[in-house]
Amino acid sequence: MQQALEGMRILDLGNYIAAPYAAMLLGDQGADVIKVERRGGDPYRKIDAFVVLNRGKRSITLDLKQAEGQKIARDLAKQSDVLLENFKPGVADSFKMGYSQLSQLNPRLVYCSMSGFGERGPYRDKPGYDPIVESMACIFTDQGTANKPVYVVLPLASGYAALMSAFSVTTALLARETTGSGQLVEMPLLNAMVATGTAALMTFPNVMRMMMSGDLDLPMGLGMPLYGLHKCKDGEWLFLALGNPGFWTKFAVAVDHADWLVDPTFENAPMLLFPPKVYDVQRLVDELFLTRTREEWIDFLWAQEIPCAPAKRVDEYLDDPQIQANEMVVEIEEHKYGKVREIGIPVKMSLTPGKIKGPSPRLGEHTNEILAELGYSTRKIEELREKKVV
Repeated sequence: MQQALEGMRILDLGNYIAAPYAAMLLGDQGADVIKVERRGGDPYRKIDAFVVLNRGKRSITLDLKQAEGQKIARDLAKQSDVLLENFKPGVADSFKMGYSQLSQLNPRLVYCSMSGFGERGPYRDKPGYDPIVESMACIFTDQGTANKPVYVVLPLASGYAALMSAFSVTTALLARETTGSGQLVEMPLLNAMVATGTAALMTFPNVMRMMMSGDLDLPMGLGMPLYGLHKCKDGEWLFLALGNPGFWTKFAVAVDHADWLVDPTFENAPMLLFPPKVYDVQRLVDELFLTRTREEWIDFLWAQEIPCAPAKRVDEYLDDPQIQANEMVVEIEEHKYGKVREIGIPVKMSLTPGKIKGPSPRLGEHTNEILAELGYSTRKIEELREKKVV
């Protein structure tokens, strides 16, 4: 069965997370992804997560500081439909691999640039790693309080940018069918955080408190006790999500506390609770959840169709029956690790389903193969190796 991007070639010049992840998503949909790596390899090869972000690709090593290495990369760009890179602005140009340079060689090329902050503005040349971008997008401060921000470990900026880039690239490929031309797609990590975070930000407790009362100095975990985490009798945690008055009413009745619905302490429940009443609500709800185990609460609340979920650990969630039913955990034979579990293909398409082509490549595993496709002879390839171009 044909895949959606079958016949497309993606040139992945990325390192770490953002560009490699976007390229992998496109590869899962049938594209031939060539990963161009420095002779020492993508720095992320030192981290186990490399295999999760680079499966199904072909790897070629190139020294892009040498003219012959640049020529090979440019020859590959001529034959590619998409190029992805997440360099700092100006780096690709120094390798003669910038959009203005490559678009002259291949006008149909869709070129996706994923720097930290973008090509313009005062932060253009600043380091744009995940936590840097997330910190500037107020993610850390709003997870905590004004006195104590909380570092979010997940690489949200890179993940969001990868997803948006995959979407934007396919949009640009569709536009190319009409215009006949490729184009530059800019997807700075900061833009991804602003785009995905701003709408949700307006519902975050600190923002709402700032707008409504000006009070940001609340203890961790307070502010939305009816839409937050609670510890249960067995020490496990669950998330209660009473996001509207209907769920709040159903919950209060179910736990035999219909009196809370008329209690002034719970005025404006479930969402808009402010000091000093929020402290009392937090205490009452916390005490309630300590009366049963997490499993007992989940069974009870789900039976009442009240939104909640166990706060699962990593060792729990991969075996979750819903994740298994969605085929979001798959087993792959990796060169270095043997059988490993990786994420499945998130998008399910009935006519052109995605397919995992294979494991992540060894460093430079396909160098000879790719160079041969470009017309290089065996002797020339050996010469390039002697010069340490590849």
